[in-house]
Amino acid sequence: MEISDKEYERLKRLEKIVTHALAEKTGAFFICGEVQPKDEMGLPEKILVCPSIGSDGFAIYTKTSNYSSPSY
Repeated sequence: MEISDKEYERLKRLEKIVTHALAEKTGAFFICGEVQPKDEMGLPEKILVCPSIGSDGFAIYTKTSNYSSPSY
């Protein structure tokens, strides 16, 4: 059975979601915290990212732009 390019891309996105959702089993990085304040969309200014389960530290990622949605 073959799948289309669109189906393959969806499968790869789902694989990435599952990999990071199950970080304790896959060893993937994951968001481990947030820093206040949040904007009007509920997004924090900074998030904390752990490289893997059991790590002693984290990296801080800072939001560089506001949420934008496509204009149709």
